[in-house]
Amino acid sequence: SEQQITKADREFIFELSVWIYRAIAQFASRKSEENIIDNIVIQNPISINGEKSQTLLDTILQLIDFHKNHRNLFTYIAIVNSSGNNKIHWGKTISKTQPIIKDNTPYYVEFKNKNKVFNFDEELIVLFYSTLEFLCDKYSFRVQRNVQYKLISSHKIDDLIKYGGGTRLLKRIRRKYFTDELVKLWKLLYTFFEKAEEIESHKNHEDKLLVKNFNLVFEDMIDYLIGSKVGDEIPKYLKDQTDGKRVDHIYKDKSLIDNDDIYYVGDSKYYFDDSEASKQAKYKQFTYAKNIIQFNINLLNGWPPQDNCTEKEIQYRDEITEGYDITPNFFIRGDVDCANITYDEIKLESTKDKEGKDTVFINRHFYNRLFDRDTLILKEYNINFLFVLSNYVLNIESASRKEQIRAIFRNDLIKALNDRYQFYQIDPQNEETIESLVEHNFRRFMGRMYVSKDSDNQETLWVALERSWEINATPKELRSAIYPAIDDFVGNIKV
Repeated sequence: SEQQITKADREFIFELSVWIYRAIAQFASRKSEENIIDNIVIQNPISINGEKSQTLLDTILQLIDFHKNHRNLFTYIAIVNSSGNNKIHWGKTISKTQPIIKDNTPYYVEFKNKNKVFNFDEELIVLFYSTLEFLCDKYSFRVQRNVQYKLISSHKIDDLIKYGGGTRLLKRIRRKYFTDELVKLWKLLYTFFEKAEEIESHKNHEDKLLVKNFNLVFEDMIDYLIGSKVGDEIPKYLKDQTDGKRVDHIYKDKSLIDNDDIYYVGDSKYYFDDSEASKQAKYKQFTYAKNIIQFNINLLNGWPPQDNCTEKEIQYRDEITEGYDITPNFFIRGDVDCANITYDEIKLESTKDKEGKDTVFINRHFYNRLFDRDTLILKEYNINFLFVLSNYVLNIESASRKEQIRAIFRNDLIKALNDRYQFYQIDPQNEETIESLVEHNFRRFMGRMYVSKDSDNQETLWVALERSWEINATPKELRSAIYPAIDDFVGNIKV
């Protein structure tokens, strides 16, 4: 209700509106081919200067930018206006004051200074700085101000808006400026007060910025934060897949099982509530992963999907065990923690199901075969929407930040696997080799084995067993099940 909305709530809502507005503008500049933005002004389409009307947010942002880009102008005007002030006006001093005569020399103890004439430049600048102060007080804008003028209080600026005094004041000092910069400032101030007064007086005036499919803006925001550019690390055939599907986010990072590269694939979800991803969305996400796996298998088999493809294959399939590496796959959605509003913290966390457990979706053909081609695991995450928004708007592109966020994904996905599976490293004994171990146990452990290689090309045989399956077998039975034995128990994948 109206009574429950506090001043802090209003400030946050308006500030958030400004951030979102600027994000839309950023998207428009980055994705000019995407026709999702309509500027619609329902009333008063023509401003006093004959130009197309702007939204109130447009005007406020332009006032702030004007201050940012014209600080030298204001300093110059202040110097010019103050030059000569407080200097002695000898003509007036001699004609209007009585000196003291000593030794035929006059001494003046009272002086007449040059009168300071109030000029319209200064009046406009005072109103401008006072308006900035008002916006900072009311809407929590962050503007660095070094003001040498006595300003109009925010309370009086608010009164000007309430009673239509701002436009009247500006009309009174209209056409007093001879520089293009001050003429532009006058127009900006007039537009601001005109719109603010119309809104305050509840006239039929409405500004809207309509965005069709804001999910596309959110997708670009997330991709800017974590994704890789096509052509840098990612072949275009993986971003825009051959079957017509387009992946939201894809990048290379260390595998979950070793230090080799693997593709991480993500999908942005922009929801109005905490509803679960649809079955269709999950199916599509699993299909993205299948296409990526097949792309690399094609390369491994010497059949590039495009004639000019020069991409080097990534080891998705181990030839010894015929097992497949794990493809990291996730949904990501924006979230605002109303109890702790911040634009600086990432707050990337796994979503929870009704029982309070991490949200994990599994698609598979066979039970308990993690390294099977068709076993695909999908997780869902929340990220601080305000952090994503501010980084996108401020154009903060940082390699270290990307590494930090990607590490959060990797570590959490590893944790999810460790919660569900028990991992073993198998050490061949006596005359055995990894190849013979795999051959002897292939039927029983098909899809549960995978051989990884380190930087020195040393091989490690992994076995992964679901904890729900393993709970019915004692360690001794497990040892006898894998010939010759499980030499080393490894509780967790090494991060």
